[in-house]
Amino acid sequence: MKIFDPDARGFAYRGRFGWRTYPEFSRHTKNISNECSHVWVTGTCAASLMAVKQLKLPKVLSHHYHHFEGRWSWIKWRSFYEMMTHQVNAITYPTRFTRDEALKIAPWLKDKAVVVPNSFKVNFVDETSRQAAKKKARAALDLPINAYIVGNAGWLIQRKRFDIFLRTAAAIKRRIPESYFIICGGGELEVEMKKLAHSLGISECVRFEGWVKDLEPYYRAWDVILFNSDFDALGCTPLEAASYGCPVVASVKYGGLSEFIDSGRNGYLFEDHDIKLLASAVCELAEDDSLACSFRDEAADTLRREYSENKGIQFYQDFFSC
Repeated sequence: MKIFDPDARGFAYRGRFGWRTYPEFSRHTKNISNECSHVWVTGTCAASLMAVKQLKLPKVLSHHYHHFEGRWSWIKWRSFYEMMTHQVNAITYPTRFTRDEALKIAPWLKDKAVVVPNSFKVNFVDETSRQAAKKKARAALDLPINAYIVGNAGWLIQRKRFDIFLRTAAAIKRRIPESYFIICGGGELEVEMKKLAHSLGISECVRFEGWVKDLEPYYRAWDVILFNSDFDALGCTPLEAASYGCPVVASVKYGGLSEFIDSGRNGYLFEDHDIKLLASAVCELAEDDSLACSFRDEAADTLRREYSENKGIQFYQDFFSC
């Protein structure tokens, strides 16, 4: 944050739900509001919404998370919207999927709920330059130049289903002996996932990179991204990868990724974590260069059309100019 705002101030999070820190944070918010014309809360932070509740300024909340995941999800989010959003002028959601979830929970949000897609710049020009960038990235990352590389990135937590990634990797390896697999990220299941790779007999061709500061060279180095998730509002990793010309094969049981992937046209998207189908889709792309190229081009067109920077910022430009 300091990169964008040198005067930004962080607050410690002390006490349950941060109650020990809240009075200081609230005072700070009130003080800086004297120099502001609008309030923008990014993320469903109850402390931030409480702190700005009494400010007589236009307020917008950007909500990025899916709603329905656990047994008490409906009650939790209903309570949140009841207590925290009546004073908010607008709430943005990255997908229609997430917006529609919110309206099922809190129908009164209809007039203030707005879909504002995340923006993604297309970062490759043509196949020749993409291949040159792939070769350069693999050399820089010390990856096998001639391998067929499958990657993914994210939290190693239960809902992100890296177990599906690894089981699919084992199936791919049986069909494509020169395949290689990259996982960028970390989390509570990292040790467990490394043990699973070993038990599947693929530990020598799976590289766990941990958290990396810049995913760009990885997206350029991969031949395909294999993304799996139980719950996701959108899942930015597939769109980021596609912006660098990396075709997407994904399985998402509940989420909004279908607003980007038109399965069979600009990627493959399955509603179930079917190892056989996922492995076959990856192998089909490995064996059919023209199909992979078509997916790349179609995904890039979708990003330019539906996820452009202008489309992503238009709402905020209008809101903050009022």
